[in-house]
Amino acid sequence: MRTHHEHGVRLPEAVAGEHGALPTLIDLCRTRAAAEPDRKSFAFLGDGVEESESLTLAELDRRARAVAVTLRHKVPAVRARALLSYPPGLDFHAAFLGCIYAGLIPVPVAPLDGTRSNAKWTRVESIAASSEPSLFLSTGPVLAAAEHVLTDTDGLARLDRVATDEVRLDLAQKWTPPVAAAEMVAYLQYSSGSTGAPKGVAITHGNVLHNLSLIYDNARRSADDVGLPRPSSVSWLPPHHNMGLICNVLDPLFSGRDVTLLPTMTFVQRPLTWLRAISRLERADSCAPNFAYDLCVRRVTDAQRRKLDLSRWEMALVGGEPVRPDTLDRFSAAFAEAGFRREALSPAYGLAEATVMVTAVPVGQAPEVLRLDPESLAAGKVRPAASAQDSRELVGCGPIHPLSTAITVDLETGKPCGEDEVGEIFVSGPSVATGYLNAPKETAETFMGSIPGQPGERFLRTGDLGFVRNGELFITGRAKDVIIIAGANHYPQDIEATVEASHPAVREFGTCAVSVDDGLHERLIVLAETTTAAGGETGDQVTAQEIKQEIRRAVHAGHRIQVHDVVLLKPGTLPLTTTGKLQRRDSRDRYLGGSFEAALVE
Repeated sequence: MRTHHEHGVRLPEAVAGEHGALPTLIDLCRTRAAAEPDRKSFAFLGDGVEESESLTLAELDRRARAVAVTLRHKVPAVRARALLSYPPGLDFHAAFLGCIYAGLIPVPVAPLDGTRSNAKWTRVESIAASSEPSLFLSTGPVLAAAEHVLTDTDGLARLDRVATDEVRLDLAQKWTPPVAAAEMVAYLQYSSGSTGAPKGVAITHGNVLHNLSLIYDNARRSADDVGLPRPSSVSWLPPHHNMGLICNVLDPLFSGRDVTLLPTMTFVQRPLTWLRAISRLERADSCAPNFAYDLCVRRVTDAQRRKLDLSRWEMALVGGEPVRPDTLDRFSAAFAEAGFRREALSPAYGLAEATVMVTAVPVGQAPEVLRLDPESLAAGKVRPAASAQDSRELVGCGPIHPLSTAITVDLETGKPCGEDEVGEIFVSGPSVATGYLNAPKETAETFMGSIPGQPGERFLRTGDLGFVRNGELFITGRAKDVIIIAGANHYPQDIEATVEASHPAVREFGTCAVSVDDGLHERLIVLAETTTAAGGETGDQVTAQEIKQEIRRAVHAGHRIQVHDVVLLKPGTLPLTTTGKLQRRDSRDRYLGGSFEAALVE
């Protein structure tokens, strides 16, 4: 495949279409629709099993053009912004590309259910205040259900509302291309919000096209060498999230693959539907966050596994949140009988500020796991562990693409780290966004990193900590999440893993470790959801005090630090992002504000 930053991005050779430079997403979509108009690239399983909706490339292009003409009549101003809030299905695809075709800037947000108490509204309101949109796009039924709430919500009441599923398709013939260029902003991607308020990342056409090219390269496999096309993919990821937008909408266009989509909540409630959809395909790729693989292990029964055939699952990308080695082990072991191969696992690292992907483990190469000394790691040094029992395991997230730069930098000196040192990950390359919308201070802090000896090169400061060893990137945690007690650094995810294992009553993936300043010292606070008030799934009668004592004992034994306060919570209390990431900063704020009181288990 040919990808040259100075000459633009071109379609992969194996993908049908003109192979000249593609400056914008409009060029990508129009090129693919012209090359394979009747290809059914998008299918939606409304109930997670049967196909209820589909789109060919020509149909998608026509619907996008019709939406674009409608939107231009509503908002003649170029570069105006539109909030996109859609239920699961394919209406989002036409609306997103319709905005692009109209020269508007789409801003994907979560689907709304029309109730003001819905926690998503707070985030949507924040995004609306930040992005200053002119339009609110959704389907007719959603707009009708949310009418009273939209009208009563500051910042949303003034927006023109458009039901894009009701647009007349004959308007498509009136479409004319807008002014567009590689350096122009294509869409705003609001960060998932695991730390702080959501910020709108300004993704240009050039950014996303280069990242699509990087993703294609990182997913290379031996089948490419014999001319086979990329396999179909399966996704339940929400399209307002950066992984979902790429996997559900844009990657199928660029890589020439078809995609089968499921509603997000269908997967959460019945994870078997995801694996069954993969099992039905001749060849398959699929991407999901770490928690999804664990959910499958817990919820898919032995009998259900025996009916699956996962031997043709070529790439099982794991990204969007920290990758846990024990998750990879459990999933590989649980589904080996169904033909799943550990070599299919592809841990990846990325972030919205770099469009989506930075690195990924090559397809067919089993993930590398390092066992490291935890005390050395806390001191910023990479040392092998003396024993498996006293170690911290880290998963490699793949090599650095030739068109990108990923360097770990010492937080104190600002100089590049050696292979045996942990530092902040700095990233540069054509996939890195231009900055945050209407946030010059945050943009300067995050996107204007520099390294001595490399004048003029702009680096994205990711805020993530890690190291590069033998050319592969390893992630240790987030700089802002590191807990410093008595001068020693502790990664919260390590403490949380210890807490999870301390007592059967503690819910898996239901713990949070944060620190608070009491005016004299930093103190460790542990928040833990319990499976039942009685003390776990076994039903054994235990007291809250017993659980707290076991948590304190385990943390002190494993990390040599005292827990200042243990708070036991009802299941589902800790705040998560749309893809299951724990929101530690929000959890800390809620603890300090006393808002966990109603969910206490005593």
